[in-house]
Amino acid sequence: MSTALRTQSDKRLSHLADIEAIDYYFACQFAEVTDATPFYLLVALSWHLRQGHTCLSLADIAGKRLFDDAEQNCEGVQFDDLTTLVKAARELSEQFGEPQQLIYHRGKLYTARYWQFELTVAEGVVSRTRQRAFSDDDYDRLHQVWPQLFPTMPMLEQDWQQVATACALTRDFAVINGGPGTGKTYTVARLLLALQAASDKPLTIKLAAPTGKAAQRLTESVSNSLHAISGDSIEGIKQRIVTEASTLHRLLGMRPFSIKPKHHTDNLIHCDVLIIDEASMVDLALMTRVFRALPASTSVYLVGDANQLPSVESGNVLEALTPDDDSHDLKVTDALAKHVHRLCPHLPGIAVDEHSLTTVFPLKVSQRYSGKLAEVAVAMRDGDSDRVLNLLTRTSEPVPGLMELEDVVLMPVQQGNGLRKLIKDSFAALSQANSPASALEAMNHCRWLTPVRNGEGGVNTLNEEIERVLQPNRMAGNNGHYIGRPIMVLENDYTQRLFNGDTGVIWPDDSQQLKAWFYDRHGELRAVSLSRLPAVQTVYAMTIHKSQGSEFRNVVMWLPPAQGKAASMVTRELIYTGLTRAKKGCVILAASERVSAVIQTRAVRHSGLAERIDEKWAGA
Repeated sequence: MSTALRTQSDKRLSHLADIEAIDYYFACQFAEVTDATPFYLLVALSWHLRQGHTCLSLADIAGKRLFDDAEQNCEGVQFDDLTTLVKAARELSEQFGEPQQLIYHRGKLYTARYWQFELTVAEGVVSRTRQRAFSDDDYDRLHQVWPQLFPTMPMLEQDWQQVATACALTRDFAVINGGPGTGKTYTVARLLLALQAASDKPLTIKLAAPTGKAAQRLTESVSNSLHAISGDSIEGIKQRIVTEASTLHRLLGMRPFSIKPKHHTDNLIHCDVLIIDEASMVDLALMTRVFRALPASTSVYLVGDANQLPSVESGNVLEALTPDDDSHDLKVTDALAKHVHRLCPHLPGIAVDEHSLTTVFPLKVSQRYSGKLAEVAVAMRDGDSDRVLNLLTRTSEPVPGLMELEDVVLMPVQQGNGLRKLIKDSFAALSQANSPASALEAMNHCRWLTPVRNGEGGVNTLNEEIERVLQPNRMAGNNGHYIGRPIMVLENDYTQRLFNGDTGVIWPDDSQQLKAWFYDRHGELRAVSLSRLPAVQTVYAMTIHKSQGSEFRNVVMWLPPAQGKAASMVTRELIYTGLTRAKKGCVILAASERVSAVIQTRAVRHSGLAERIDEKWAGA
């Protein structure tokens, strides 16, 4: 590029807020800076990819002024009408020949990378959605174990866990979607047993989750669920179920400093059944790697809550796979309805739609989540800010016993004595712990959550403030460690069997040497020398993103003021995720106007995955 053109481009980009060098260089690969419409179209595409979208929706930018900011004296760019943008996108898509580097399709502009990702995932889904036939012998084996899997037989109300299990049995791909407490892991455990019971050979089953913490919880939950199921006909089958879950990265064999995993199209994972929990956290690129590494015969089941936060990286796979209205009435084909009735004749019938292609089986009734917390969660999920505000209990300052209440409380952001009182109340159980075991248990009594890492109300600021209140006389030695310090591991360390997201506590051993204490995957307490500890941080407070896959008795959720980038970062999905980390109660630190505004702000991810799946189905 000539110096004159580069100077001209620099002048243009200097008027665009939030645009980075990577956006500029991306656009320069495909368009001349003097050709404004395609150049700015590519700048917008790059920016949207950085925001987590997998494509650029032309209708979303047509006729709008974007990247403007009066405070930064950035006038932004006025985009053309939709017809002009479509023409420019078509020309960009066609100008490079084969292989195409940019793809225009149905109002969206893609890079070849994300276009191929969507095609791969769509093929992986659709190729597994044909209904599996069951023989009379299969049904006989299932009937022997079904009363042990589901010992209660409701007649009037639908048992969505039984329905989801029965339906998923007939698919090599299915989504089990449900909110907190709806029994997702309960259903998974029974699905695994039913799959094994119906099979005439031992199945190779693998469990996985996006993070180490989520994998640990999946291991514990499935193990506990299987342990609770008893019966002569089920014991032998239980022995065949492997309950240890791994991270998806470990399952794929991802290697440090390499983008190519151990397992790929030429070195497949040996696996008959794969369960992926916390699927809302799985981005498009990672899901693509999973499908590429699996044999076509592998059954894949995604488990999660589509209303939670989308993945950190680009894409929102679970949302693309689920209906816009996740409270929809399940409708299935007549053949699938008859299959469910044959397994569960005691249940109400399911609505029939011969055109139904659904692979999503919802869990609608919360088994452990009730009271005010459940009501607020549902209203928040549905975007009903008025109902949320009507349900919240309001107080201007901390009241005694706040952390023992089973309530959702709205309180202004606290300062001074009010903040100190709230901190001491939140972590009273941890302050009173007298052993590493009791300290680890107390860590789950309350956790502070925030959307941001830095700045006012950020993780670092909150942890420092909480330490000043709880540990005013802590010493600077021992790398910041002190008795009772809650910590979270920030990186995987396979030699120490510690993984990103694992939480522990600093406590002396019998010889009064400070150690880091953790529970292993078998629930056994173990100590790790501080000198062998990987990078950790204090974890009185953590980001809501990091809290996914965790549960606490109480949550204190701090919403930062609506200014700068923080305003757009805080969305309905984010505070819904934070709220549903709590099992009993939640304190929201914010003004009511801020809560209302956040509930009206959606975490939108532009994607064509649902369209790719529909196109695959139409061509199947």
